[in-house]
Amino acid sequence: MVRLRLFPWGLMVAALGLLPWACRSGILAQVGGTPVVSQVPEVTANWQDLERDILVEQNRVRQNPASYIPLLEARLASMDSQGRITDGCGPNCRIITQEGQAAVREAIAALTRQAAVAPLESSTVVAQAAQGHAEDQAQGRVGHQGSDGSDPGQRLTRAGVPYTRAGENIAYGSRTGQQVVLDLIVDDGVPDRGHRTAIFSPAWSHTGAGCGPHQGYGNVCVINYARISQQLQVINQGTVALQSLQVAGRNILSTPLASGQSRQITLEPGQCQAPVRVDLGQGYLPLDLSNLNLCGASLTLTASNGLTVSY
Repeated sequence: MVRLRLFPWGLMVAALGLLPWACRSGILAQVGGTPVVSQVPEVTANWQDLERDILVEQNRVRQNPASYIPLLEARLASMDSQGRITDGCGPNCRIITQEGQAAVREAIAALTRQAAVAPLESSTVVAQAAQGHAEDQAQGRVGHQGSDGSDPGQRLTRAGVPYTRAGENIAYGSRTGQQVVLDLIVDDGVPDRGHRTAIFSPAWSHTGAGCGPHQGYGNVCVINYARISQQLQVINQGTVALQSLQVAGRNILSTPLASGQSRQITLEPGQCQAPVRVDLGQGYLPLDLSNLNLCGASLTLTASNGLTVSY
């Protein structure tokens, strides 16, 4: 299968109007009058809770952009005339922003105009790519390039994500899912507001987040986005008919697939990763597979009546 990569890693982003990888640096903080790169937050007890909350908040603001305006107004009210937030990163710790109140006011205006977009489906394989990059940055690395030189698209491919478009946001030091999303929407110091653009892009179908400790900023959260094909190609090269192909308890074959035939099937949301049961009949025992990644895949019954999955 041909995989179309619409990201030549920054070479044609402007010309095509596509989204570059977007990385948010930590906010400058000042503790007791001494500027520091960041105030290291308390260790999050449960990274999975933070990852889940990010995805919930992200879908919340995608479906109802105006719901975040009160949060932005509260942030604006907490700022002094120079855009500093007293105790914004803990007791006696003041956040120093780059653009000050102007960035928050601009974000409020942007959300007033922003149309709602569809929620994204959570994907464990997309999250796997995000988690791997978060772990890779634990010792203080920042940015989208992995320690092995990988880019976000390569990491998604390694995780088995059959994407046609992809993007990545990274947040450092944000303590809650809501704060992660809010910081990315304000996008202080980022002229093109690339993080906000990624959050509201209608190009994605799936998302996943991975968070963990970070030596410099306390924590790091990587959010990956992907447009995943909903198509599954089923090919029967075997000696018997494929009687049924059950995905999440539902037979997606309207009729048995005879030897020598193939069929293109559009999967429904929730069927990209699901338990699968293959039934050949004629004395063959059913084959049960757990959480098979099906979207964008080719499932083939081989000449020896074995089963292969390729992407």
